[in-house]
Amino acid sequence: MKVELLERTDGYVVATWRRLLLLLWRGQATVVGVERSRALFQHWAERQPGGAVFLVVIPRQRTGPPDEATQVAMQRAASAPGEYLKGIATLIETEGFIAASVRAVMMRLQARGTQGPAPNIFRTPAEVAAWAAMVLQDRGITSEGLAEAIREAREG
Repeated sequence: MKVELLERTDGYVVATWRRLLLLLWRGQATVVGVERSRALFQHWAERQPGGAVFLVVIPRQRTGPPDEATQVAMQRAASAPGEYLKGIATLIETEGFIAASVRAVMMRLQARGTQGPAPNIFRTPAEVAAWAAMVLQDRGITSEGLAEAIREAREG
């Protein structure tokens, strides 16, 4: 199964692979990027038999934590209605302060009582793939496949 590009801007890329929607930030997270990816996810995921997973990829390059408006948009996205949202995951490719601040934001969103699935935070594509394969009951989701899908979405 190939990667399908849904939207590319200077700030983000939205693509699909298998039953995962990938939101790859190319810099700082923004309200516009969150809202657009949420709309694209909803439209696409409703057509996926058995639902889908929303995966956010935080890049290696330095970015700051999202501002308050972006955090509110993230909370709305995390509580998207519908039975088609089977899980939300964040892959943090960086370490240190940025990784810690992203984890803190995700935990705060969870603590605010979002109605959707709890967000999951991962450090490697292998961790994400194992989780997504279980959630979606799809053995075709592999570490190598996910890593390649992320690479392709970034470059394609």
